Amino acid sequence: MDRLGRIVAAGLVVTGGAIHLKLYNDGYRRFPNANLGRSFLLNAIGALTVGLLLVAWRTRWSLLLAIGLVDATLVGFALSRTSSGIFGFTETGFSPSPEAALALVVEIGAAVVLTGLLARALPRRAGQAVPTISS
Repeated sequence: MDRLGRIVAAGLVVTGGAIHLKLYNDGYRRFPNANLGRSFLLNAIGALTVGLLLVAWRTRWSLLLAIGLVDATLVGFALSRTSSGIFGFTETGFSPSPEAALALVVEIGAAVVLTGLLARALPRRAGQAVPTISS
């Protein structure tokens, strides 16, 4: 079950990176503050790397790296919707459409799956029951 969860999480993380690469190629690389464009490109590279690590390096560290990337991406999204923006850049709502909404759904989905995997991977005290889900 954990292997399938890691594959699903990796797919979601890589999909988020692919969306950021598309946005980078669609014009974010030409933004006046080059750090914005670089952040989209680095997100895509990081997502591919972390996605591979999730499947190949089956430790809690790969889960933590993935959660860190996903959370940083969600924070960046939230900051870009504030009046201060991020790197001098602000957007409103789900612009650009449909990429913003897709990225948000994918990143939240990845965060949920990764959090579940990490919770299962945490060490338990001797004698402590492992929580199960019953229908």
